[in-house]
Amino acid sequence: MSDPKPTRSQGDLAEMLEMLLDKGVVVNADVVVSVGDTELLGIELRAAIASFETAAEYGLEFPTGTDMERVESAANISSDPSESDAETGSSSETESTTSPSDDSSPTASSSPQRGE
Repeated sequence: MSDPKPTRSQGDLAEMLEMLLDKGVVVNADVVVSVGDTELLGIELRAAIASFETAAEYGLEFPTGTDMERVESAANISSDPSESDAETGSSSETESTTSPSDDSSPTASSSPQRGE
């Protein structure tokens, strides 16, 4: 009986790469080369691998010279939180503009009358 061989398709690699860039990966590595008690070489590696959109969502710093307007537009984020509220509109503003103007039918959740 022959042993089954593993198979791979191009879709697997593409899916893995998409997930890697979408979620992001952080790599931490420490390498020390020593002889006896004497450290000859020490390397500390800290790397984050992600798409610019994912990195921007998590607030990672970008190298100088990066076109931040392009990154923010691609990630659909803004640096000013009030801008995102203005674009989407808050639910309290929507509710206040759609309230009925006819006060003839009181409800259990209606606000108190002006005289009370």
